[in-house]
Amino acid sequence: DYGLTKKQQQAATALSLIKDSIEKTFLKDHLGISDHMSAKLVKAGVLVEEKVQVYRESAESSFTFAVEESAPVVHSLSQSQREAVDFVLAHEAEGKPYPLFGITGSGKTHVYIELAKTIRSRGRGVLILVPEISLTPQTVGRFTAALDEEIAVIHSRMSDGERRDSIEDIISGKRRVVIGVRSAVLVPMYDVGLIIVDEEHDQSYKQSDPEPRYNARDTAVMRGRFQDCPVVLGSATPSFESYCNSQSGKYHLVKLSERFGAAALPAIRVADMNEEFRKGNQTIVSRLLDERIRAALAAKMQIVLLLNRRGFSVSLVCSECGQVCECVSCSVKLTFHKTDGRLHCHQCGYEEKTPARCSKCGGEQIKYNGTGIQKAEEFLAEQYPEARIMRMDQDSTRRKGAHVNLIEAFAAGEADILLGTQMVAKGLDFPRVRLVGVLQADTGLHMPDFRAAEKTFQLISQVSGRAGRADSLGEVIVQTHNPEESAIRFAMTHDYEGFYDAESSTRRDLSYPPFGRLARIISTASATEPALAALENAASLISKQEGMNILGPAAAVIEKIGGLYRFSLVVRGASAQKLVATLAEVRKAHAASKSKARLVVDVDPVSML
Repeated sequence: DYGLTKKQQQAATALSLIKDSIEKTFLKDHLGISDHMSAKLVKAGVLVEEKVQVYRESAESSFTFAVEESAPVVHSLSQSQREAVDFVLAHEAEGKPYPLFGITGSGKTHVYIELAKTIRSRGRGVLILVPEISLTPQTVGRFTAALDEEIAVIHSRMSDGERRDSIEDIISGKRRVVIGVRSAVLVPMYDVGLIIVDEEHDQSYKQSDPEPRYNARDTAVMRGRFQDCPVVLGSATPSFESYCNSQSGKYHLVKLSERFGAAALPAIRVADMNEEFRKGNQTIVSRLLDERIRAALAAKMQIVLLLNRRGFSVSLVCSECGQVCECVSCSVKLTFHKTDGRLHCHQCGYEEKTPARCSKCGGEQIKYNGTGIQKAEEFLAEQYPEARIMRMDQDSTRRKGAHVNLIEAFAAGEADILLGTQMVAKGLDFPRVRLVGVLQADTGLHMPDFRAAEKTFQLISQVSGRAGRADSLGEVIVQTHNPEESAIRFAMTHDYEGFYDAESSTRRDLSYPPFGRLARIISTASATEPALAALENAASLISKQEGMNILGPAAAVIEKIGGLYRFSLVVRGASAQKLVATLAEVRKAHAASKSKARLVVDVDPVSML
């Protein structure tokens, strides 16, 4: 009995019935064998202990529904898809990036896969970037099935162990295809033969804070040049920079002008919310959208609704004195979240209890202003009690793997309505979605940002593309208070070129990107004086340089974040080299000064807030 106690002998007898290897945790959790007892059993020869390396897979690795339903592994490329693939492969030696301008549902992913197959057949690696973590599950599922090989995944919701194992397999060459968000562009993969940047227009590719401040799209273009490989920049709404580079001949433009298979672009109709208000409808759903939602539910089809605003209410206001609840550290209104009954700051993360009385006048008439996505979810549940509603935003996907579970559940038909922020607008493919509704198309339209119209056009066009991807019956309802705005008018007819021509004339006159280079300098300090003084010194230095144009300094749109005051200065320059050299002098001069302000220099900013 090897000197075993009676209890240890009983454990040995039980273990003799197990033929396969088992993990050590199984002994403790399921057989009640402690670590001390297992060590004794190992010493007696009853157990053999062996250390085995286990690869920690990300949640996306088991995601397969998209392949089965909407992206078959074996398919014939359309003529335009085949021409796109052949064009890229035929011009590899020229070293130019390839903007793939394909309307939503045109099958850009099929082109990506065919190119990836060719590059992998040569033994070279493939790097695929997506702008949002929510897009990784479908992308991984499709490429895994099509290429029949293990894929490395890189994104911020992975555990440290999962990320470490992914990086280790990339370095060792075990995994030669990488799919990830912007940081994946920096993975240490040797001999990269193809880089794909999907939804290349998306501002999520820009890391604005902390340093290094880089745009993963532009970094991918440079990496392609260094590693002598083609870079494909895919989008239904290309960034103005990429499209302008195509027009000038710097890039090779490749177009897909038709939807893949039997699908056609969805019809887009506008609901004027001013008219709704005049006719007594003060809800967030127009009569037109309400009618179409009920029709889609009756037909057992799925619906995607976009509201790009987190929380329950935009703000809390005292009805007696007008006091608005604001963050103690930022110059922004606090947003009420009903899920935890607290007020949140979406800038610095500060939160507090919802007050029962006004802090200024002591009044008890606290009013909830505006509609956030949580309030919209509550309204929809009351309006359509028979519908199963799923919400997808930053709050509902905070837990590890939550984004995978949500997407998988909706694709499996476990919900009728998917209500989401901009997460639902990008690249997701749900064949049973017949109707898309944009609840508030004007959310970002009047932001103090020269790209406001471009971002609005892109968002409407992208979310519209979620409808009718499997047939020609898709429909989109865009609710707006500004139906005559160019971004909305051109989005209605899916006219990217028309929008680009109209918008670019103004940009050209003002020397704004893509017709000039821009940098934004932000100064922050615990008091306004040092913050402003630092920018005034920078402006004085820049003004001495020929060809530089200065806007500011002035208080930033969000004047205070995290207790620090913010001032902003915008620099325009026709020459990128001259602009970079001038900014280097600004950094050097500020470092030599005794200023208490922190200076942030952001070249090619995507946000002006």
